[in-house]
Amino acid sequence: MAVDILLLRTRYPHWGAQSGINQVLRHIQPGRFAIDERVVEDSDEQFPIKNERVRTILRWAVQSRGMQWYRLSDLAAEIEVYRRSRRGGVDIVHFLDGEHSAQFFPGFQKRWPRPKVVATYHQPPERLDTVIIRKVVSRLDYVLLVSPDQVSYFKDLIAPDRIHVILHGIDTDFFRPGREPRREGKFRCLTVGHCLRDFKAVGKVAEALKHHPGIEFHVVTHRDTGLEELSNVTLHRHLSDAQLLARYQDSDLLFLPLIQSTANNALLEGVACGLPVVSTLLPSVKAYLPGGEALLVEENHPDDLSAAILGLYQDPERRTLMSESARKRALQLDWRNIAPEYEAFYSEIARRGR
Repeated sequence: MAVDILLLRTRYPHWGAQSGINQVLRHIQPGRFAIDERVVEDSDEQFPIKNERVRTILRWAVQSRGMQWYRLSDLAAEIEVYRRSRRGGVDIVHFLDGEHSAQFFPGFQKRWPRPKVVATYHQPPERLDTVIIRKVVSRLDYVLLVSPDQVSYFKDLIAPDRIHVILHGIDTDFFRPGREPRREGKFRCLTVGHCLRDFKAVGKVAEALKHHPGIEFHVVTHRDTGLEELSNVTLHRHLSDAQLLARYQDSDLLFLPLIQSTANNALLEGVACGLPVVSTLLPSVKAYLPGGEALLVEENHPDDLSAAILGLYQDPERRTLMSESARKRALQLDWRNIAPEYEAFYSEIARRGR
């Protein structure tokens, strides 16, 4: 008998069709798991009451407890989870974006025999107190995390045997090195995304290396960066999936200074495309790139970041070795290898609930 899973996830407009943790659902065996996926907008649009005064009051009420990212669409989704669960036939409710959802439903755990409730959390420990409610976490049956360094935060809120870490995966069929050798030209350093990116460090490094005409910087983001006036930085906005892939394949290096991190889509997409990485020495980055794929710099010191880039620019043989290591690591994290970990997790908690 298949395990019935009601899964809620948030739709992020800036994610491409091949990016995001929801890609794992493509690789979970449908014969063993029946997943009812509900996509929730990161807005208030799915809430049925349209009166703006009522919405304003409700918006304040649902965010005042501490979940600033919780939308009225999340409230509507939790109401639907309640109704669906009361009808029966659901073994597991999985909130794939715990920072956006899972505020009220876990509190119903003693009202009736409800499904097992799981939430996945993505934010680093330093940010969690601003976007989640600690009491809600303690009411969950299980917590899924995407980086080992998140465990220390949650172990005070929920029993250790109810905390599981499953690393983020990547679609290595789509994100792959180019089939043709990269065309000759300048040495391209690519930065992708906006969340927790250290654009100040990018700017300082670009400024420091502006006298090296063979090196240029490309930044893919839809947010302002403060880099707009630098002559050796090119900004790219609103790229399609194919255009983003082309940017990866046409670059020499993924340059990703981070303020904090857990899992990172751009990090995984870059290594899947065979890019050597210059990034920040953080426990989470080290968990994903433990080998020779990356040069990791403490505290994003601009001189050290600049030296790392300049060293790779001048050493094509090392870049080749790092590129091979990057692709090898990405293949280890392919969703086809990560999905069985989800299957084992779902099977175990469903078994405990029966």
